[in-house]
Amino acid sequence: MILALDVGNSRIKWGLYDGEAWRRKGWTPLSDIAALDTDLISIEVPARIVISNVAGQKIHSELEKRMSHWPCELSWIAAQAEQCGVSNRYNTPTQLGSDRWVALIAAWRRCGRSCVVVNAGTAMTVDALSDRGEFLGGLIVPGLTTMQSALAANTAALEMAPGCYCDFPTRTEDAIFSGAVSAMAGAVEKMVAMLGIRQGHTPDCLISGGDACLVYEQLSVAATIVDNLVLDGLIEIAQG
Repeated sequence: MILALDVGNSRIKWGLYDGEAWRRKGWTPLSDIAALDTDLISIEVPARIVISNVAGQKIHSELEKRMSHWPCELSWIAAQAEQCGVSNRYNTPTQLGSDRWVALIAAWRRCGRSCVVVNAGTAMTVDALSDRGEFLGGLIVPGLTTMQSALAANTAALEMAPGCYCDFPTRTEDAIFSGAVSAMAGAVEKMVAMLGIRQGHTPDCLISGGDACLVYEQLSVAATIVDNLVLDGLIEIAQG
């Protein structure tokens, strides 16, 4: 059994993999990390634990303490110059976020050709993978809630209120919501277009993350929603 943990800015997503399929999956709010103990108390003892953590050293230490009762090594995944068929063209490869790197590995395993890899969470990343498995670079865009919060915090006349997507919004809250989703979809479409020009054909596009469906629904390009590319990539690395 392999226990994979995708530790993001808002949630800890986890999955237990039996070598052929996911046995169980779940998530815990990062703000209530103690609840992870309850979530994992009934799972089978893993032979290995692999973790992508972008939430900082404090969370790293907290997870080490909470996983210490299992007699297996914790593998903390970090971006490398090359791994599992993917090469990293970041100026300093180790500075690429582990979540982005692991998602790229999962995308390469799934597609085996050029692909735009999107993770729509607290921040949205939009990364380009070439036909040769090269990470060419990518975008980081504020996520939906982050954009809404920024407007509410920095504009006196605007408040954080629930909205919905409309083509032509006639309420302020809908205008903010629709503007944020449109900006996210636009970033994805631009990257698909740029990568298509570079590769000479339309690339695949994979979208993961909590707001994947919202972005997907507004895209004018073909895309596929994947439950959690980071968890998939962690398993690929663990078995590689």
